[in-house]
Amino acid sequence: MPLPLTELQAMTDDYIYQRQPVDIYFKSNVLLYKLLTRGNTYDGGLKIQANLEYGKSNSGSYGPRDEMPVDKREILTAAFFIYAAYFTTLTIDMEDDLQNVGSDAALVDLVQAKLNNAEKSIRDDMGGQIYGTRSANIAAAKAAGRKDPRPFIGLGDLFNTDPATPYGEIKENDLANWKANVITAAETMSFEFMQRLRRTASTDTTREGKPDLYLTTELLQDAFERTQQPQVRYSNEDLLNAGFDNVMFKSAAMVADDNQAAGHIDALNTRFLDIKSHKKRNFTKPEWQSPIRQPDTATANIRWAGQLLCTNRKAHARASDVSEPA
Repeated sequence: MPLPLTELQAMTDDYIYQRQPVDIYFKSNVLLYKLLTRGNTYDGGLKIQANLEYGKSNSGSYGPRDEMPVDKREILTAAFFIYAAYFTTLTIDMEDDLQNVGSDAALVDLVQAKLNNAEKSIRDDMGGQIYGTRSANIAAAKAAGRKDPRPFIGLGDLFNTDPATPYGEIKENDLANWKANVITAAETMSFEFMQRLRRTASTDTTREGKPDLYLTTELLQDAFERTQQPQVRYSNEDLLNAGFDNVMFKSAAMVADDNQAAGHIDALNTRFLDIKSHKKRNFTKPEWQSPIRQPDTATANIRWAGQLLCTNRKAHARASDVSEPA
């Protein structure tokens, strides 16, 4: 007797699968958590467009004999990001079915275990590759057997300092304000260094123009925490409640992530970062099916498509060689 797909689907729908996938998948990656919980989606297309404002209109002081300039100023452009796509699959075969005959609870537990593993798998892939470059992510996906992978355009691309390499299909050589901010000199973690990093990632002097999230390693997070007096160590309560241990610097949370490279700290202003999810691939609900020639095997998948977007590169900065104090 083939696997009871209707029963599996009912259990997945009624007992297991949550309809708030962001809360399930990304509580171990703070950047994905912060951006995906916004729920921003797009309808479709080969690329996702991010509109940019990069110049000033004619303006200034004038007097009674002055003529106001009316020449056209180019102030708008757009960056374009090809979509990324990720998947995870679940499979139950004849052995699973036969071993759980007559026990709905046991089958529920089995499907739950496989779904939990699938969630962790897609989380690990997306959470790791968001730090990388698209080229490195493609190489990793091909090594895993993908023929035409569509990975993240990650933070490694955002912080690529080659002025001839396009990011969002725009080169720094063509738009000076589209420059990556990277501190490559050897630095020691300190309050003074963090102040300098904050000034580097800046659109203006307001709080909104400064980073609101710092991503680093556990080693460097601990090193920064030691620079503060115990009575003035604060944390972002919302992130704590979501499971992210953090320490505050200038009203922004510093969070450790095992996927962050050693010696790195990224200062991000998430007002100028976003993740757009495709409406048809926004963590699809698993639908169980059996291959025609394998009636005793049931498979389901969860799929996501979208991309990480940046609308202002100078709002972010990376330091790539930071160490603990001696």
